[in-house]
Amino acid sequence: MKHRSYSTLAATAGLALVLSACSSGGTSSGSGGGEPLTDGTFRYALQADPGALNPIMSGSAATAEISKLAYDSLVYQDPETSEFKPWLAEKWEETPTSASFTIREGVTCTDGSTLTAQTVANNINFVADPAKGSQQRGTTVPIGASAAADLATRTITVTTPTPTPFLLLTISRLPIMCDAGLEDPTASNNKSLGSGMFEVTEVSANDHYTFERRDGYSWGPDDTTSDTPGVPKTVIAVMAPNVSTAANQLLSGELSASPIAGPDKDRIDAANFASIDRPMPSGQMYFNQIASNPTSDPAVRKALIQAVNLDDLAEVITAGQGTRATSLVGVEPRACVYDSVTGNIPDYDLSAAKATLDAAGWTAGSDGKRSKDGKPLALRLFYAAGEDARSAAAELTQSAWSDLGATVEVTGADQNKVVDVMLSGKDNNQWDIAWIQINNSIPSGFVPFFTGPAPAAGKNFSSINNPAYEAAVAKASGLTGDAACTEWADAESQITKTVSAVPFANTTMSFYFNKAGLAFGKSFIGSALRLYQ
Repeated sequence: MKHRSYSTLAATAGLALVLSACSSGGTSSGSGGGEPLTDGTFRYALQADPGALNPIMSGSAATAEISKLAYDSLVYQDPETSEFKPWLAEKWEETPTSASFTIREGVTCTDGSTLTAQTVANNINFVADPAKGSQQRGTTVPIGASAAADLATRTITVTTPTPTPFLLLTISRLPIMCDAGLEDPTASNNKSLGSGMFEVTEVSANDHYTFERRDGYSWGPDDTTSDTPGVPKTVIAVMAPNVSTAANQLLSGELSASPIAGPDKDRIDAANFASIDRPMPSGQMYFNQIASNPTSDPAVRKALIQAVNLDDLAEVITAGQGTRATSLVGVEPRACVYDSVTGNIPDYDLSAAKATLDAAGWTAGSDGKRSKDGKPLALRLFYAAGEDARSAAAELTQSAWSDLGATVEVTGADQNKVVDVMLSGKDNNQWDIAWIQINNSIPSGFVPFFTGPAPAAGKNFSSINNPAYEAAVAKASGLTGDAACTEWADAESQITKTVSAVPFANTTMSFYFNKAGLAFGKSFIGSALRLYQ
């Protein structure tokens, strides 16, 4: 087990921790080289439409990605060295139950207002309030957290009722909204109300989103300003779900940057473009445990994993560009590195899968289809579609489970529909098995998805009730350092042992740049974008 000693880093270097707003000093591996281009247009490919643009209300990964252009965070972290540097906060401190940030002076919002310590505290309290319905509650802002501001010292202090092992890390991930966006959360669905380098000026859903650079921006990572050479004047995020089309546009110069996977990588690599690699979860399987569903039966869940070759499934769903996942925590930089899968889920064995169902009373009829007490083994697999590889993986799984004796209905939907079905709480009986990626770099970020009430009142979309997991979480939450990681590994193992959630694939996503690059990090933070002649 590997562990990054965050507490030591924070104590000795005075550096804060951030989950996904990453950067590094100097030039990243994504540098495009050449002389900086003045006032150019940076076009990059989106694989999914973000829908509503409010980053603290939406659960969409596409919204989280695009929001980095327009919304800043408190600190940022180098994904290569784990070094932490100021952003909106110029300094910070942490204890097991609190984190404080001193907000730098001179930060302004897109509406001209000043971003103050009170604004930041209001963000945290907004997300913490369950009545607001923020999808960030329990993820970037722990349940029960509260924040208070001291305007005289420009400091906010976040406190939690119990020890929170990754408090700095989680709070630092929160995209900070300006006051107008908190007063009317719907106001930022089609415009930006943040302090970021860019402001959205045009929204054409399912086609493109246009952002323009803000004059006077001077608080970016590594002292980036709106006058830094190479910073684009305009950024256009273009829908490009087809990888081959995106590759063609990248080669022609129509796109400045795009993720490329699959067979198109060979011709892009031949062009010798600058690139960065970003590991991402691409296969996580969740099982609905509502009492009326067949997947509430532990034997059914076990048999379904036994019946499908996860090595083959990982190969198919990543189009040969990935590996088997060993943890739900798959986004770098990870707070803890451990294996919760090996030895905790059953091996692939179709005969053993059939025996598991036989022993549990799910018997096969003359047609091979199984039932129990007159109820057929009818399963609904729900997954986020959009790529041929995902559809092929769904078909492979459908075939494997059909061979087991189940009747399997497969439904693919776009990301916005998936988020709505899984997290809205309107009707949690639309699926039995779901493939949805929860992108997180800290194990505690999964707690709200595995505990508490079902989605009508929380995020527990699988209706999991696992006392062993809850006990391990309680133990882990009072610890720091390696001891905490050991307990978090045990907690996640309680989820995989019961086949409540099974991570099975990670993809290394390559992002390529044509006369463009990132000045730091691996995320499309507005102030990191650069164009070259």
